[in-house]
Amino acid sequence: MSSIDSSTRKAQQSELSEMQADYNRKKKELTKSNEDQLEDLKDYYADKKNNLREENEAAISHIRKRQSEQVDNAVVERQRLNDTYNARTATMQKSFDKQFNDTREKRQQQLADTQESSRQKIEQARDHAQEEVQEIRDKSAKDVTGAKQRYNKEMADVNQFSDKRLSHQREQNEAALATEVERGTLAQEKVRARNEKELTETKQKGDQHVKTEQELQEKKVARVNKDGADRYDKAQKQWASKEENLNKSYTTRLTDNKQAYEKQLDTQTDHFQSTYQHNEEANRESLNVQNERYTREVAETKRNFMKATEKYANKEADPFYKVQNRGTTLEDNGDVYVLRTFVPEHEKDSVKVSIQKDKATVSGTRSFKDKLEDGNKTVSTSSYQTFREDLPFDKPIISEGMTRQREGDWIVYKIPIGGPGGTPRLSRKA
Repeated sequence: MSSIDSSTRKAQQSELSEMQADYNRKKKELTKSNEDQLEDLKDYYADKKNNLREENEAAISHIRKRQSEQVDNAVVERQRLNDTYNARTATMQKSFDKQFNDTREKRQQQLADTQESSRQKIEQARDHAQEEVQEIRDKSAKDVTGAKQRYNKEMADVNQFSDKRLSHQREQNEAALATEVERGTLAQEKVRARNEKELTETKQKGDQHVKTEQELQEKKVARVNKDGADRYDKAQKQWASKEENLNKSYTTRLTDNKQAYEKQLDTQTDHFQSTYQHNEEANRESLNVQNERYTREVAETKRNFMKATEKYANKEADPFYKVQNRGTTLEDNGDVYVLRTFVPEHEKDSVKVSIQKDKATVSGTRSFKDKLEDGNKTVSTSSYQTFREDLPFDKPIISEGMTRQREGDWIVYKIPIGGPGGTPRLSRKA
């Protein structure tokens, strides 16, 4: 008994030493963890400070870049307006030149048409006069011939009358021709005067319109330049004000962050000290509780061991008091489970193999009864035995694809390994 107490005491002392070492190790780890957290916190706030400074510098650079881009855009806009004005002026000049040329060509065409019409009328009058003269001559010749044949006496009178009539007709024709020529000349002069007047008026209107448009464009350019300069000055003042406000805000935020960091650092230090003290007290209390629990468990284990040894005392050689192991095995071949169980032919109706989603169970019953006459006595025996073996599956199975094969006194089941879903329970006799 003293040897058991001595070994128990040594075991308890050894376990206490291990627990003390584990406590010291955890204490060191906790201290190191808290120190690492403090270092990480310092690094975090330093990085945050640097990031804030870089963001502010980037914002200032962006503001300056944007201001420069606005100035460039104003210059480009001014150049675009000048180009637009020049293009519109050139377009108007081209339009005026085209209109002037069209008007001049139109008037020249009208003048040519008038001249052609007058010439045709003169030609027609001349042709008509010649036709009349020819007709009169023909008629006179006929009259003369008739007069010669019928009236020889009146030949001189007829010739005189014909000459007078011819002279009179010639005078009329010449007067009509002169009148038509004079009328054509007057019409031509009127057309020329009207064309020149319209051309002069059109040119004056075009010059006035070009001048007005040029003055309007110059006023617009001046107004745009003035507006651009005002906007540039205003934007420059705004950016300067924003830059000053950003600098003030950055300084204020930097000061506030520094104070908050120092305050948080003090708070974390106090929290660490408080947590460390609480953990130390809790560890000490836990150590005492574990020591008491260990003592109780050692005593309980000792009592259970004594009871178990008493149950099997003096029965080691009797097979009736032994657990029967029939040698069933379960192997995982990757795609299938291979289950081998011992089922002789004479026990095939008494052994049942049950395949469930998480395990395979081999169970059965055996009984034996016999009677023997031995001389003057009768010996009889009646035995009944049950057995059960459970073999768990580590993976899901597909019981529908299971196969069964007998190999002598052994039966081999091949059970496919499936996906994560469960399978229904399947029981069958061996």
